[in-house]
Amino acid sequence: MRIGINALFMIPGIVGGSETILRNLISNLASIDSHNEYVLFTNQENSGSFNLDQPNFFEVRCPIPARFRPARTLWEQFILPIQCQWHRIDLLHSPGYVSPIALPCSSVVSILDMNYFFFPEDWSKFALWVLKILVPLSARRSCEIIALSQSSKRHIMKALHISEDKINVTYMGVDKIFHPRHNHRQILEMRKRIGIKGDFILCVANSHPHKNLRRLLQAYYILRKDKKITHQLLLAGNPGRDHLELVRIVRKLGIGQEVIFTGYIPHHQMPLAYQAADLFVFPSLYEGFGLPILESMACGTPVVSSNAASLPEVVGRAGILVDPYDANEMAGAMSRVLTDKKLVGTLIKEGLKHSKKFSWAETAKQTLAIYQKATAD
Repeated sequence: MRIGINALFMIPGIVGGSETILRNLISNLASIDSHNEYVLFTNQENSGSFNLDQPNFFEVRCPIPARFRPARTLWEQFILPIQCQWHRIDLLHSPGYVSPIALPCSSVVSILDMNYFFFPEDWSKFALWVLKILVPLSARRSCEIIALSQSSKRHIMKALHISEDKINVTYMGVDKIFHPRHNHRQILEMRKRIGIKGDFILCVANSHPHKNLRRLLQAYYILRKDKKITHQLLLAGNPGRDHLELVRIVRKLGIGQEVIFTGYIPHHQMPLAYQAADLFVFPSLYEGFGLPILESMACGTPVVSSNAASLPEVVGRAGILVDPYDANEMAGAMSRVLTDKKLVGTLIKEGLKHSKKFSWAETAKQTLAIYQKATAD
């Protein structure tokens, strides 16, 4: 079987979790499957970045900039199907929400979440228009759909009116670089580079409204009223549509010296940040999965998370869940972790054990089974 993978959506360092999924899926498919042939369709930004060393993996570089969504959308819908026919593709997997509507082969699409449906304010008008049209069409035309959690599956079924049998859940995995045994000197260098003065709380999220960072800042302000807690707050992630409002809130609350906006931290440096933090907080109102939670657990960092959408599914019993709309409850949970050593020990132990349940190799194995199911239909 010749399997095409549609990587036209992926912009390195920008698209967050969907890049993590794509890169780990490709590397792990390469590890477990030497029988099928894979053709990866790339764009101007990501071409040449996938290290395709296996003889059954090939790259087709498409001359389009993914940052210019109209060009990418037109190529994806009208040129990519022709390329699939030219390269004799038996199945095309589109891991970024949208697939070509008319294809000469079987189709699998990954719908990572329904963020555009529940939080349309996160998107530009054009992007939202494209998603509202093409995500439902992609879901209906595809042979199989991949969701990241049971929660996402339910939301896809409800929002897009898709049959339960068509939606397959494959959890994300934890990269092996996330562990609690990192070099102390490297951690010190990272702290100095970012400007960390002492102990700190970490949150990893692009600053979009649904990430709920406004309420996290309110909870942090409440927490700092307790003079016993002097931790800084690190907000790591690309500036999103809520960034300027967050900066305004920080100034209004007078916590500008305590809050650090790090911007994007490269993937290979994230384990250092997780391990150095005393607490990881994830206050999101909506997630298709919530991979940073597992990454922080794998690095031995206790977790306080929102109880919204898929997050209880990901956290299990290895972290503290809070109402994301209640800043006081969030602050109270953060205070408990930062002051209760016995609780911290329990959370670290349970987090390390829990994170080991999630494997990219298993994700790739399940995805390959979905490919086979789609072509057998």
